[in-house]
Amino acid sequence: MPTRSISSFDLYKFTKELSFLNGGFVRNVKSRKNEIYILIFSGQEYWLKIVPGRYVSVSREKPDETIDFPFTAKLKNELLGKKIAISMHKSDRIIELDARDAKLIIELFSNGNISIVKDGIIEQALFNRSYGTRKIVSGIPFQYPPEALDVFNMELKDFSKSLIESKRENLVKALAVDFSLGGLYAEEVCYRVGFDKNMSPRNLEKTEANKIYTIARAMFNEASKPNIIENKFLAVVEIRDISGERRDFKTINDAINSYFKEEEKSEGRAKAFDPSNIENKIAEYSGFVNYITENYESIKDAIRTIRDSDESLESRKAKLGSFGWEVRDKFIYRTDNPEIQIDMTKPINDTLAENYQKIKRLKAALLKKPETKTQAKRLKFHYEEAWYSKFRWFFTSSNKLVVIGRDNSQNIVLVAKHTEPSDLLIHADVFGSPFGLLKLSKSLPPGENDLREAAEMVGSYSSAWKAGAGSIDVYAVKPEQVNKTPPSGESLKKGAFYIEGERTYIKDVDLKVYINLTCNVSEYNLRSLPYRPDGDFVLIRPGNTKREDILDRIIKTFSQKAGIIIDRDRLDRLIPTGRSAIEKIFISTSEPQKERSKL
Repeated sequence: MPTRSISSFDLYKFTKELSFLNGGFVRNVKSRKNEIYILIFSGQEYWLKIVPGRYVSVSREKPDETIDFPFTAKLKNELLGKKIAISMHKSDRIIELDARDAKLIIELFSNGNISIVKDGIIEQALFNRSYGTRKIVSGIPFQYPPEALDVFNMELKDFSKSLIESKRENLVKALAVDFSLGGLYAEEVCYRVGFDKNMSPRNLEKTEANKIYTIARAMFNEASKPNIIENKFLAVVEIRDISGERRDFKTINDAINSYFKEEEKSEGRAKAFDPSNIENKIAEYSGFVNYITENYESIKDAIRTIRDSDESLESRKAKLGSFGWEVRDKFIYRTDNPEIQIDMTKPINDTLAENYQKIKRLKAALLKKPETKTQAKRLKFHYEEAWYSKFRWFFTSSNKLVVIGRDNSQNIVLVAKHTEPSDLLIHADVFGSPFGLLKLSKSLPPGENDLREAAEMVGSYSSAWKAGAGSIDVYAVKPEQVNKTPPSGESLKKGAFYIEGERTYIKDVDLKVYINLTCNVSEYNLRSLPYRPDGDFVLIRPGNTKREDILDRIIKTFSQKAGIIIDRDRLDRLIPTGRSAIEKIFISTSEPQKERSKL
């Protein structure tokens, strides 16, 4: 089922419904993954939910499991206490929030975006993006998409002339694309006017084009009758062209919320009945097992802390929070990854054993599935024998080694054991960032590309990715500036470091990761890189797609097109935590498989 979104006409009617928020004051801003929530007081408190590229809606309920990142902080700085006005930009799927000297421009088409604009200049964007006709990055004038016909405000003569001169092959496409009505409403106009939707618009008489305008304007001005047809189509007026089960709603907002909740349910049902769900579950349990084994001692410390009856429960919870854990019922879970939950009532080894058994049973079930014919080869994974192999690592485009910690324990080891005076330590300006180590020689200072590439990878593996940020600020310091001893009278959380002195900032670091595949006749290798590699790759960014679906897509791409069977666990270790989006896939077809030799 295609991803759902709202049309220009839906947005046109919905913006009028949202007019009750005009004149309201912003009281708070929160974020979760690729979602922004703005608390607006307009007689009562309402949370405006923004999902770029998809929809906006309103709720009285406070969002849960939120996380702040630099874009959220910027939004708060620009919006808190300000009076806002909501409007739609022409017939584009763009909502604008005016807050005195700042404007929030929300794009609900394509991959979506949110830009903070002041005096026409982009202060900051949720995602840095580059299109054929425009660019969305900080410090440049904001450009709207190429000028489209503003169908909701067109005069009769302009509408008729544009329709008759349309280059589209038929009437319904001209209305859907040129006039931004979308398929559902374009077909409805054709039905109401009684014209064949497949006729060429160039064959229309002026009086016929005028009639279409009159019918379309009448539909635009109808009272809203929000409904969902056959759980497939969202409509804001009565649709006469489609028969089937209809669910009516009091408000467009209610219909939008139900429409997108139904999509989430459909995705869940589809996954439950998908045979590949077995492989997804194996990957899920394997990732859980790997996490426990890699963080065994820190998990024991967390359980020991919450069980220590010599301290009050609040004191224990506070200490647990300093370790990055929280407690709920009989479970402790990671604050930066709530999916990691440990049952405190069981020995850790029992939890490991249970998950090993689940993996074993699922793999047995997988063997019973009918074999599919494939030309993919099962090659050995190429493992680099080096001190940095247990960390995340890569070489910059100028061949400088960058090593990144996977967790707090590795961060400590990296800082304490592997830094030299000439090196630089890299850290994202957000809670929940790994440390990166840029290895340098005394005689060769870092180049600008070295710093930015190291910063991009550290930022991408920070909590900013899970929060859905498009960019983040990152800083570099010398090893002697980082230590475990805070100034007198201050304290540090476990696993944290105190940084002294001036930091070198790398601003607006783009969050993206290239997953690179290289192989020869007997081995293959997977790497994550911040720059485009020479070989096959998949480019991912923060997005809306679930981790399991991203893994499935990359495995399928490499297996089918490159002829290699990819180890899911190896690939899973390279994907940043949180939802993602695949921006580009490149598979070389110029070289036969046997000639690929560089690993």
